[in-house]
Parts: sequence; C-alpha cells; structure tokens
Amino acid sequence: MNKIIIGKFTKIFLGIIAVSTILICQPLEGQVVFGQPPTGEIKFIFQNWTLDDAEGEKTKLSQWVVPISAYIPISDNWELTMTSSTAGSSVDPGGGSESSLSGLNDTRLMAYRSFMDDRILLGAGINLPTGKKALDSSEVGVIGLLTESFLNMPIKNYGEGFGLNLEGGYVYNLDIYTFGAGLGYIIKGSFEPLEGTADYKPGNHLRLGAFASLRKDRFRGTISLVYNLFARDKLGDTPVFKDGNMVDIWLNVGYTKDNISTNVGLREIIRGKDERMISGVLEVEEAKSHGAETRFFGQIAYALNEKYSLKALLDYKYVAANGYDDSKIRYFGSSNYFGIGLGGNAVFTEIFKGFAELEYFTGSADDGDVDMSGWEVVIGMGATF
Repeated sequence: MNKIIIGKFTKIFLGIIAVSTILICQPLEGQVVFGQPPTGEIKFIFQNWTLDDAEGEKTKLSQWVVPISAYIPISDNWELTMTSSTAGSSVDPGGGSESSLSGLNDTRLMAYRSFMDDRILLGAGINLPTGKKALDSSEVGVIGLLTESFLNMPIKNYGEGFGLNLEGGYVYNLDIYTFGAGLGYIIKGSFEPLEGTADYKPGNHLRLGAFASLRKDRFRGTISLVYNLFARDKLGDTPVFKDGNMVDIWLNVGYTKDNISTNVGLREIIRGKDERMISGVLEVEEAKSHGAETRFFGQIAYALNEKYSLKALLDYKYVAANGYDDSKIRYFGSSNYFGIGLGGNAVFTEIFKGFAELEYFTGSADDGDVDMSGWEVVIGMGATF
C-alpha cells in the first residue's frame, strides 16, 4: 500500500476516531434571525485531490456529498432547523487496493425560542445517528485521510451516535453595533467505531462564544471568538483520549456598492495538547499534535441584472507544523493550499434560486514532502416559500 496511507497520514485507531468526532462549528453568535419565511436548500458537492509524495507515489482521494437543510418558522418566536446529508468517499493509493466509504450522515434537528425582542435565545436539539456505522479496516484508512487538517473535505466524519445539543445566548444592539455572547453544550452518545469493538463514547463538548458586529451603509463586519473544551473519550468504561482545548476566531468583512459586492474572511484555529495513552496511561502529550490553522477566503460578485450574477472565489489555508521535533515519529510539517474559482447565482422564480461554483486547489503538505492538487464543483438549489 502507498506510503502516504501507511506512513505519516495514518493515525492510530483511537486518534482517528477522536479527531473525526470534532465538529466544525460555526461561531456561537447567540441569535437566530426570526421572522423569515420557510426555506430549504439542497446541494451536490464533488471534490477530488491528488497527493504526490517525495518518492513519486500518488494517492487519490475523492468525495461526493448531497447536503440538505431546512428552516421552518413555527411562530413569531419559534423556529426549527434541520440538516442532513449523504456522502461517498474513496481512496486510491496507487499501488494498493482502492477503499471506499459511503452512506448517510447524522441528522441534526434544532428548535429555537427567542425572548425579549430576540435579545435572548434558547435552543435545544438532537443528533440522530442516521450515519452511525461500524467501520472495517479499509474504511478506517478513508477516515484517516478525510480528517487531515490540511485538506478541506466537505464531510470529515459520517456519524457519531445519538446526542443532545443545548444552546443559549444574549444579544445587545447599540446603534450600528451589535454585541453578543453565548454558550453551547453537546452531550455525545456512544457508538461502535469498528466492527467487533467496544462502544466508543466521545467526550462531551462545551463551547463559550462572544461576537461583535458593525453594519453601516454599504459596510458590514463581524468578529467572533469561540473557546471549546472537551471531556475525555472512553472506550467502554476506560478513558482513552481527550481533545485539547481549542480557540476558534472568525473575522468577516463585506462591502456592497451598486452591482458589485465583496466579502472576505479570516479564520484562526489554535488547539492545545491532547491527552493520549502513553505506556498504558492517559497522559497529556509532550507536544501539540496539531499546528495552528489559518484560513483566508473571499469572493467578489457582479450582478448582471436582477436575476443573474457572477462571482470570483479565493481560498488560502496554512497549517503550521505540529509541536513535535522533526526527529520524532509524530512530527508533521507545515502545509498549505491556494484555491481560485468562479461561480454564479440565478433567481429562477420568486420561490426557486440556483447556484454553481468551480474551484481549483494547489499546495503542499509536510514541509513540501507531499505535493497536492485538487478541484471542487458545487451545484445547488434553494427555495423560499
């Protein structure tokens, strides 16, 4: 099998499962916009990557995803949201046999209630394990690549087991400024990660967030910070892993004038040290397994008329080397990719709209030892009733 699979890209079993259960969360802004009509959206996303190591061996990774989402207002101060998807992923290690993983992902349902003119928000929801599936040995290799931080795969894990999600937030408006704070607590259930193994229980997840936004004339901007804390994961009744605390910072700025609109964003993720099994004992690792992640993204859109618009896309991501010395087996060097693309939006009727994007990526991983290139196509349709 290609060394990209059996070498540094391969994680020990517990590491794969633990990383795959980390949620890619949007900032906690403590407020949902109530009073909107019912909406729904469906997309088709296809992404393909080629990883070429220093010895010329290639690994190909591809994934298709069909995500759906819905927003349903119940009354002036009540709303429901639903998200789910189905996906298929495959890894071709060149000289080895191809592995694949496909099926449903988990379905998430959330109910929100606002108070005091939408200044206070409470939410509760469930994670339905529609994507829960015990993996075989070949499927673990697929998950190992999907969860690599230097890639931007649409779906990094398929399912986690039953869970509960509780949220709360407060928002204060002051002229053109808005400030808010919120918290969320995710209670995670157990699931069978590999066929024939004991149930794996990911640690519960606490999120504390704050944000500030500005909206004046044609300009808008938001900055938010979310601090994530994780409890220990258990295999059966035995603690086996703990994700390090994580800081997630977002900055987003937009400007609109006439028929041109621009939007740029910056995201920074900083993770602490994990707890791992060391000589049979769960201990804080000697160095960070994850380097800091910096991502810059932006787009500029031009409206041809009231129905059609075109846009240009830009995406850059840099992942610093982890904290281990380069002589250690757990060392992984810095990585980066650059993406550029085109897209368009169309309004078909008062109800239906459509959009499409095509983006190309190029970059390298592990201090340049691995060259990588890829592309992504997105086609979607939304409806507002």
